Amino acid sequence: MKQLSDLLDTVLHDRDLSPDSVPGLDLYMDQVLTLFNEGLQENKRHPEDKLLTKTMINNYSKEKLLLPVKGKKYTRQHIIQMLCIYQLKQMLSLADVKALAGREDVDFETCFNRFLTHKDRLRAIISSELAPYLDTDLSDPNEVLPFCLTLSAAATYMQRLCQQIIDARAAESE
Repeated sequence: MKQLSDLLDTVLHDRDLSPDSVPGLDLYMDQVLTLFNEGLQENKRHPEDKLLTKTMINNYSKEKLLLPVKGKKYTRQHIIQMLCIYQLKQMLSLADVKALAGREDVDFETCFNRFLTHKDRLRAIISSELAPYLDTDLSDPNEVLPFCLTLSAAATYMQRLCQQIIDARAAESE
């Protein structure tokens, strides 16, 4: 079994698509799917997993998570908006994702670039915070369970913080 330090290294070196890597030309849905599924393939848990599907994109459009599409092509703005949705839907409900990313008053490129900067800083923080746990014996279920419970609690705190921010914004706009 891999050591925790190896697993942590793998997790913290996930792949991101930067706005600079998104073509300036409008793309058809199949091209968008290829961009996501090939560009972010290292982030898949299993090789056969799909990070984005036609059904997902159609649902995002129906639920008004995506800006309206003109014709059958997706602009850079749409693709970067989809990158935001991809990140947010890992932890938040679609209603919460819509509250954050289903807006016309957001500069998605600027926001996503800022996110990537914050994410780099977060990687360093996570590494240093988990350093005391690097000797966890991953073959011992009595060590693995409490460690995974602790990680789950940390993820829950972050999820709740996002939800509180979304709820506070909604209350202000009422």
